Amino acid sequence: MTTPTLCVCNAVDTLHDFAVRADDVEQLLSECYAQQDQALFWGPLDKMLITYEPIGDLDWQRKFLEIDGVVNLSPAGRTGSLFADALADPELMAAVVAHAGPGRRLRLVPHTTTTDLWRFAEALRSTYGLVVELPESPPQQGLRDLLDTKTGLRDLATDLGLTHGPCRIPTGTHCSAKHELPAAVHGMLATGTPCIVKPDRGEASLGLLIFRPCDDDDVAARLAASTFYDEDQVVVEEFLDGDVCFPSVEYMVPADAPPHLCYTTDMLFEGATHLRGNVTARELRERWWYRPLTEGGQRLAEEMQRRGYRGRFGIDAIGRDGVVYLHDLNARRTGSSHVHEFGAHLIGPDYLDTHAVGNYDFYGLPTGLDLPDVLRLLGPLVASPRHAGRGVVPTELTDLRTGRLSCMFYAPNLAELHDLIVGVKAALSPDR
Repeated sequence: MTTPTLCVCNAVDTLHDFAVRADDVEQLLSECYAQQDQALFWGPLDKMLITYEPIGDLDWQRKFLEIDGVVNLSPAGRTGSLFADALADPELMAAVVAHAGPGRRLRLVPHTTTTDLWRFAEALRSTYGLVVELPESPPQQGLRDLLDTKTGLRDLATDLGLTHGPCRIPTGTHCSAKHELPAAVHGMLATGTPCIVKPDRGEASLGLLIFRPCDDDDVAARLAASTFYDEDQVVVEEFLDGDVCFPSVEYMVPADAPPHLCYTTDMLFEGATHLRGNVTARELRERWWYRPLTEGGQRLAEEMQRRGYRGRFGIDAIGRDGVVYLHDLNARRTGSSHVHEFGAHLIGPDYLDTHAVGNYDFYGLPTGLDLPDVLRLLGPLVASPRHAGRGVVPTELTDLRTGRLSCMFYAPNLAELHDLIVGVKAALSPDR
């Protein structure tokens, strides 16, 4: 008998405490809520999802993608912790218990393992009498939180000797507090090296500042003006630009088996810091960066497992001049986990033998846009992978009314997939 799966889509929880430093925190957080929709493709297609708010146009997605087994619930309150809000909603908790069925067992998969997850799991056990499996949650919360920081990655990589060679961390340093930053930045600029300043617990590219040698006179003022630097640690490291690429990998670290690579992606950026999408394809295995990145990533995965880590994690990297630089480790599911699972579920477990799959986020669309508008604009581009060899699937529809749309793309190869992205951009353009 298959254990029922419960996914708790708490992506915004980890951003919340850091985002409160922003002037426009509510707007910032509201733009992130649609990430919850990615959980449609996490784990099995038949599951219960707890989300901040009901997933937009879910009935259409169920019918179009033939995923009738998805159940979606949202708690009545919103405090910044989805687990706490769920526990405070008796009707929701009753539905969770019913979902566990006669076996009274649940497989619990979060976006991020947080302290409140353990309170939620313990309540399911002690109050409701359920057996809870946590296959993607590190039992050491402190280890997970440490590895999810910029300094955590740099220290881990340094311990493994990944400070030189074809896969390494960029040249840089830690600063224990804000007052140390100007000297660290000036020190790098004095060598002619551009640098990037990163808050230790930063998420979603918030608080990043880039300095070049010509900016030397503006350093103190720009650092002082930022609301994202307080008394936390900060990383200052070389800013890598020029002829660069942006590969990423995700690993699974089981409790009782060797870690393994889940997939690789090519990240699609708009400008230096705005991630807009990810693509995965068999062609990526032939890229020059594939071997050094996956070998370096495997070393990190094995060491993380030795220290007690369990679950998924992703590494974002920058490739330049034959070297792969590790610049971020996300100790959780990532913004591309669902891309891989979309392909595996809707095309097949060996989808990379025949397809390239990706996602892309479109911003700045007219506010008030609805799904019928999108379907009209995209026309025959919209097709289900269950019945077509290439096409577009509108997803993450919760924030569509605010002018943001995400789409999944699939095609026989990367070139055709990128053509589809260009085609959707043109179809959504106000000048068409």
